[in-house]
Amino acid sequence: MVMVQAEDKGGKIYVTHINIRQSIFFLLFKLIFLDIMFAISMILYFLLISNGFIQDIFSDIMKISNLSFLLVLIFLKVVLAIYVVLLWLNEYYEIWPNVVTHRSGLFFTRAEKHPFAQMRSVKVEQGFFGKIFGYGTISFYNWYLKTNTSLYLIHNPIKYFHIIESLLPKSEKEKDIFLDVIASDESQD
Repeated sequence: MVMVQAEDKGGKIYVTHINIRQSIFFLLFKLIFLDIMFAISMILYFLLISNGFIQDIFSDIMKISNLSFLLVLIFLKVVLAIYVVLLWLNEYYEIWPNVVTHRSGLFFTRAEKHPFAQMRSVKVEQGFFGKIFGYGTISFYNWYLKTNTSLYLIHNPIKYFHIIESLLPKSEKEKDIFLDVIASDESQD
């Protein structure tokens, strides 16, 4: 079980796993970008049809097409917004006591498991905007697969970094410290 300290009462809460999603900042950014793109497309459309020459030729058809274009545009915007939100909801990380799992996919879910026993060198990357808006990336090295894996742009990365760090096997940490001490002793000789 994953153990999390309760901040208000000083007690302990036991949970089976923790779900982490990408920061909501990026969901809001995508939705705002979607709104801006649709606003620009509407402005361009109405600038095009406000041209006097096109208006004279298609005056009756334009009244019907303006309404249908607006309805199609609204429908597309709603569908794309729902799609963006569903993608955000269906991509997340799970921290279990012995493994980190990355789940993704809207219709066909995919799960990547990364056992803590194979992890080394966990670190947090958080830039200037990440500190302001509360997001960052936790990266760790899987020595068995010889790959770097990241929990990409998650909210509150420092909190989850400490949880992952506390779940790493102690023997691996001690081996790293021991190897660092040996390496520094050899460099001094």
